[in-house]
Amino acid sequence: MVRLGISGAAGRMGQALINVVLQNPQEYAIGMLLEAKANSMVGMSIGGFAVVDDIKAGTDNFDVFVDFSTPIATMNHLKELEFAGKPVVIGTTGLDQNDVFEIETMAKKIPIVMSSNYSVGINVMWKLLREATKILKDDYDIDIVESHHRMKKDAPSGTALTTAEVILKTKGLEPKGHMVFGREGKENKRDRDEIGVFAVRAGGIVGEHTVIFGSMGDKLEISHTAFSRDTLAIGALKAAKFVAGKKTGLYNMEQVLGL
Repeated sequence: MVRLGISGAAGRMGQALINVVLQNPQEYAIGMLLEAKANSMVGMSIGGFAVVDDIKAGTDNFDVFVDFSTPIATMNHLKELEFAGKPVVIGTTGLDQNDVFEIETMAKKIPIVMSSNYSVGINVMWKLLREATKILKDDYDIDIVESHHRMKKDAPSGTALTTAEVILKTKGLEPKGHMVFGREGKENKRDRDEIGVFAVRAGGIVGEHTVIFGSMGDKLEISHTAFSRDTLAIGALKAAKFVAGKKTGLYNMEQVLGL
């Protein structure tokens, strides 16, 4: 059994993680629920567990920390997790290059799984995209459309950016300089190696990602739709079980799933 510390416990992903943990008591247990100091749920109970606002007070109570919060909070948590020698699963989006560099450095001291999307389906889609891109790269234009709920702060989504990176790297190209975020005006003739990444924000959409391969004769679409955040929680918990047995290193969901 893996005991979990869950960050952002009162948020949408925190609630999904708690839900999946409680549904699988033979595999997982809640060791700590964490929220920001200003959150109204601090001191309250979720699923029978008290919500706290200080990670230092609870590092002995969990085996793996699962963090779907904000970049600032995640980086602060990592300092305490490094000190405590605890593995972590990072699902926070919006991390910048400096954050990623610091995470890579910390992974030399503690085991970390980091992914822009923990859905098993999305990770299988990335594998399919590599195969499709190898075959179609010279004859098809490729664009990405992603849709999320109106409350999502970052755009495009981390998943969409990773999807573009998967495609461009398969084409043998560096991601920087080959992505276009929106098109307008009268001069929009595209280059074959350009990938458009477009973001839709509307209502309560959990997450949709579609990759369009278009030639002059046909169109192929590869899509993934998340119906609930439970699918992300299930993948994150698989990652937690995986990283619980590791010493140090930075891992991704491909390694977790053996893809």
